[in-house]
Amino acid sequence: MQPSAPPARADLGVPRRVLAAAVIGTVLEWYDFAIYAALATVIGRLFFPSEDPAVSLLVTLGSYAVGFVCRPLGGIVFGRLGDRVGRRSMLAITMVVVGAASLGIGLLPTYATAGVLAPALLVALRMVQGLAVGAEWTGGATFLIEYARTGRRGLCSGIVQASTVAGFLLGTGTATVVVGGLAQDAVDSWAWRLPFLLGGVVAAVGLFVRLRLDESPVFVQAEDAPAPDGRTIRRNWLVLLGVVFGVTLCGYTATSFPAYLAGVTELPLPTALATNVVALAIEVPLIVLAGALSDRVGRKPLMAAALVGFAVGTYPIFLLVTSGTYAGALAGQILFVVLFATVSGPMAAMFVELFPTRVRSTAFSSSYNIGVAVFGGTAPFVNTLLATSTGTPMAPAYYLTFGVVVSLLVLQAVRDRHAEAL
Repeated sequence: MQPSAPPARADLGVPRRVLAAAVIGTVLEWYDFAIYAALATVIGRLFFPSEDPAVSLLVTLGSYAVGFVCRPLGGIVFGRLGDRVGRRSMLAITMVVVGAASLGIGLLPTYATAGVLAPALLVALRMVQGLAVGAEWTGGATFLIEYARTGRRGLCSGIVQASTVAGFLLGTGTATVVVGGLAQDAVDSWAWRLPFLLGGVVAAVGLFVRLRLDESPVFVQAEDAPAPDGRTIRRNWLVLLGVVFGVTLCGYTATSFPAYLAGVTELPLPTALATNVVALAIEVPLIVLAGALSDRVGRKPLMAAALVGFAVGTYPIFLLVTSGTYAGALAGQILFVVLFATVSGPMAAMFVELFPTRVRSTAFSSSYNIGVAVFGGTAPFVNTLLATSTGTPMAPAYYLTFGVVVSLLVLQAVRDRHAEAL
């Protein structure tokens, strides 16, 4: 009887170290963004003080969006680096930058100590972080999915996408413990720093893992491949951008619900954070399941079904989320993340499959990050602005519905390659 192969290779075709490297980096990336969003009201008080709490929140969410402004540039620079020198080297560099920026934020002086220098430094670090994040998720997804064998790329896609939610869950959970377990004076004086400092420690672990990796075999094999067709690449670049529109609106709305609820309803921040943690915990395994299912039925059918669900269900979901009650906020967010898990599980695999290996990192990173910067990074700000300026918490539902309809229409132009080799 022959010995069986290690489970990680037998099921996915992926070495465990590669899986761990992709997951750790993605978790850290979104952990950093989650703690910033979850602590938005605290950061607003400390760095952007105003007599009107809503103004402080809007300015803070604006600085949250600043990190996304740099993502397209980072996606192009680091994505091109990934296509030229390899996925492994690029992922090591982005890990260092993301971790250093998180550590720097945790060590910043506040407005009360340094005046306008404090918010200026905060915005600068957010921009630096955004540069690296521009290629972190797309680079990790590309690296992992290139290792996976045909018929398991959807499962790998679900794993890497679930890692983003796990990062948000870890960040939101950490913020919940800090905000809910300590008095406001303690939070404002020192405790808000702890989640950011922890991010720096996690980055060091992730860097150690990534430096021990081998290069993607698909990348090595494609070094001598002929130049790909530019017309097809440009078409698929635009298709990816269109699909990202509605999907990223939904994703960043789901993860910014705590700040939104605390800002436009009477639900206390600790309660809003708690409901979000429960919803995100439910979402993580559902994303993996959706990714695995897409290996059997295809990427498009699952993603299209979820987008239809969003188009029909966003308004009633927002009625629940903005009800001002714990039960309503929790039920609405659970319905929201079930739909988002279905659309996001197959997403990374579909996007990787759109491009040939020689330009995959650059094309995927640039298109995806432009979409995320324009639509996703601004979603918390736009949602809060729409709700506060119109006087109705339901206003963001119309924006999201429009976005998912656009994505659903563009999705029809995608050729499903779930059963084809890369």
